[in-house]
Amino acid sequence: MPLVKKDFKTVTESGFLTIPGVNFKIIIRETGNQEGLSQEGLTICVQSVLSASQAISNMKTPVDGELFQIKHLLILREQIAPFQVDFTVKEMSLDFSKVKTAAFSLLQKRSKLFALNGTNVLLEFLLEGTPQVREQLLDSRKDVDKQLIQSCEEFIKHCTTVLVGGLNEFLEKAQHVLKMSEQHKTVALQKQAFAKPELVAGIVVDVQRNIKTKLAGIQRSMQFYLVNKETQFILFRPIKNNVVSSFVQLEQILAVAEYSSEDLLVVACPTAEQ
Repeated sequence: MPLVKKDFKTVTESGFLTIPGVNFKIIIRETGNQEGLSQEGLTICVQSVLSASQAISNMKTPVDGELFQIKHLLILREQIAPFQVDFTVKEMSLDFSKVKTAAFSLLQKRSKLFALNGTNVLLEFLLEGTPQVREQLLDSRKDVDKQLIQSCEEFIKHCTTVLVGGLNEFLEKAQHVLKMSEQHKTVALQKQAFAKPELVAGIVVDVQRNIKTKLAGIQRSMQFYLVNKETQFILFRPIKNNVVSSFVQLEQILAVAEYSSEDLLVVACPTAEQ
């Protein structure tokens, strides 16, 4: 019987990794050749987390899905830490790149196909067109860390966009105009339609409104999914730094573009301290 949304929410938010965690421990304890199965089991757990995260994003919000993913990747990382198992497996594959090159050369030199000397292209094809065996190491423990870092970066980027997305778009346009003004003195930022003081002031107001209305919700979600306050702090700090950095960049651009004191009063860009 398929899970309804209510059941799915209960399973995912109340300990999704309980079952994958138990299965993973069974794989570690009961198999003689542990490395391959443990690597495969860990990969399955990561994929389960990613799938559940996407489902939660669709049912609730992207922030919920991202924080769910971060939370359970942290749990998975903690679960595998005690096991003295090599999560690295060798994967063998065939590289056919030389076959392609040799085949192209064979077609180009068809006239020498049956030559009885050192220029016999058929012999050359057989010698140089052999597929190469490639050996690749797959480390699932590192893959978990890599996925965790990627998940955190996506969450930070998403939250930054939610809070200061409009301001960052303005900064990109303004920087482009300032570069043009270095070559063409007639191009002035404050003369651009999108950079009029009143419009810039509206962007600043929108960002301040976002911070007041949306930041608290993000923090509540972080407290819900991430019980550890230190983890919350580590994840929130770059979001805060990004917001402050955007306002600092705005302040610098206004100064470089030589906005008048009256224009600066209209824009009312807050300082880093504020």
